Amino acid sequence: MGNVNSTFLSEEELKDFKKSTIFSYAEIENLYERFCYLDKLHQGYLTYNELNNIPEFEMNPFSKLICIAIEKRLDYINITFAHFLDFLSIFHEKTPKECRIKFLFSVLDLNKDERLCRSVLKRINNIMGNNNNKEVEDILSTYDFDRKGYLDYNDFVFFYNEDDSIESKMIIDFTKTIKHSVKLKLSDIVLPYFLKRKR
Repeated sequence: MGNVNSTFLSEEELKDFKKSTIFSYAEIENLYERFCYLDKLHQGYLTYNELNNIPEFEMNPFSKLICIAIEKRLDYINITFAHFLDFLSIFHEKTPKECRIKFLFSVLDLNKDERLCRSVLKRINNIMGNNNNKEVEDILSTYDFDRKGYLDYNDFVFFYNEDDSIESKMIIDFTKTIKHSVKLKLSDIVLPYFLKRKR
């Protein structure tokens, strides 16, 4: 079931994916269309470079961080359709919110030390093209409850949960056809907290 390389999924494959994933039949079919669209060489799998060819990946400064996060989660060089579904399931409304919070935190944890320190937050801010570090100081003063000088995971959970718009932007509607228009916008996934209303 892992490697599929035809234009359409067989009824048996469709049933297997439905049974083993969180997706509905319609969602699986739409995602398979997108998978085939990205699989230009019709190999039945995607490379991380091919994922990077998604326009939002090419234009977004966080593309490498996202790909590293995908690689860490999947631990495979070639991404089969089953792996593709596994990763995208993070953004399904039926998946527990905690999974999305953990993923987002891991993407932003640039130093991989389980904390978002001032320098990391400034780097994220600069990657976004924002040279005003006042937002960073505001975030730390508001959400660094123990005055540690960084946000730990618990701080970040509170931050995430305080604004419902963050979670809504982390949810993707997989029922829509996505072959010709990419619905998985990285700007909607990894940047929303910096775009939240100012306190």
